[in-house]
Amino acid sequence: MGTEYPSKSAGIEGAPRDFDYRQYLTEEEAQIVDNAVLKLKLDNYSQWIVLTAYYLRDVSCNAQAKAVGKRPHDIINLLNQAEMFIRGNIYDFFKKAA
Repeated sequence: MGTEYPSKSAGIEGAPRDFDYRQYLTEEEAQIVDNAVLKLKLDNYSQWIVLTAYYLRDVSCNAQAKAVGKRPHDIINLLNQAEMFIRGNIYDFFKKAA
């Protein structure tokens, strides 16, 4: 799907190391999120398109709305629904112990 797994991440050879290259997710966590996104694609393709355009290609909700002739509010709703679908699918793996 495009999630950066820690073992597959690569810096640019010879580039200065003044940037923190640590990953926010472990490889296992990234796989869990990736699988949730793939489930979304099977469940609701429209939400998947909006989510991946927004997060992977940095296409704003306004730009997406303009491209498909919808109101920005409609795209924002699809994005929110997609995010909640993902959250619902990963919640058990990431919930904090009380």
